[in-house]
Amino acid sequence: MSDFSTRAIDWLESLIAFDTRNGIGDEIPCAKFLQAALATHNPDTLYLGTTPRSRGRSDGAYILAIWGTPQILLNVHFDTVPSGEGWSADPHIMRREGERLIGLGASDIKGAIACVLAGLEQVTPHNVAVLFSGDEEQGSEVMRDIIERAKLPDVPRAIICEPTGCEIGQRHRGFISYAVHFDGPGGHSSLSDKTAAPVLDAARLGTALGEYGADNLAIGPTGYKGLCVNIGMIESDGAHNVIPSRAELRFSLRPPPGDDIAIRVTDIENISSKIMPQNKGGMSVQQMTAFPPFGVRDLAGFAPYFQGQEKHPIDLPYWTEAAMLSEAGIDCVVYGPGDVAQAHKADEFVTITQLETAGKVYMRALAGQMAGQS
Repeated sequence: MSDFSTRAIDWLESLIAFDTRNGIGDEIPCAKFLQAALATHNPDTLYLGTTPRSRGRSDGAYILAIWGTPQILLNVHFDTVPSGEGWSADPHIMRREGERLIGLGASDIKGAIACVLAGLEQVTPHNVAVLFSGDEEQGSEVMRDIIERAKLPDVPRAIICEPTGCEIGQRHRGFISYAVHFDGPGGHSSLSDKTAAPVLDAARLGTALGEYGADNLAIGPTGYKGLCVNIGMIESDGAHNVIPSRAELRFSLRPPPGDDIAIRVTDIENISSKIMPQNKGGMSVQQMTAFPPFGVRDLAGFAPYFQGQEKHPIDLPYWTEAAMLSEAGIDCVVYGPGDVAQAHKADEFVTITQLETAGKVYMRALAGQMAGQS
């Protein structure tokens, strides 16, 4: 086994031990650990920031290290999803079974952080920035804070690390989600002909949204046709003989690459407003997320890092923060060790071979390998 692989495994074991479960764990201790690890490589800039988050969750965190005048940014999130049920052993204690390294976040995506840290021990960082960030798995409030506070370095390109099986992700859908609340006085079902009907109004809106999705099945590029409008749930406090006093409709849509989410938001507002004349009670619309779609602009510009692999990019089925960085003006690709089929799953794992493969790409980026530069 190579020195790189040995060190990557060691780093991954340490990283998995930190409980960075989104909404449950604490990102700050892991952030301080990462800050100390990066400090040993003498970056010109090293900054640890925190981000207050909504819904009573603990603060998010991020660490930014810069060497020279960066030409590329490596970004990896260090939060994980909750561990859930089905784990055969403690999810925060890494286990090795042959090629597999098992533990919470091994695939999504602490394995990439381990590669970056092991890579820094192999090469001298040059004209590169490394951003380790939290809160990717729920809300992306940390990345939004970084962008809004202008903390991103001025770089032309970024590799966003996600479990792509060491293939280059070139595009993916956006994601918009809403919660719509309907209110009324409630009452006995015998009065339903003249009493506000929150569930009925929620159903009317759900039907209108479903028709909107059906009318747009042909939009988008090949492989990403349609808006993927999904009516997720309608909940109320009523019963078959009780008029509910409230109802909530939750829905989402996933605009395809190249689509304008501002147009979709306007369409949703217009569809919702048409329900109001039929609604005898009250209605409020809450936008929960509005993440844009993503598409790489100049894939050939990443050739020095991938050395031919960029000729065979893949489309991604899931959303990533590459969309946010791309919207902020940085051209991105998505790339990392691990398999999305293992992410968010009990006994998730990454293979040593994939760590080695990803490590080669990350080390080229860390060393400042650009066109015409050794």
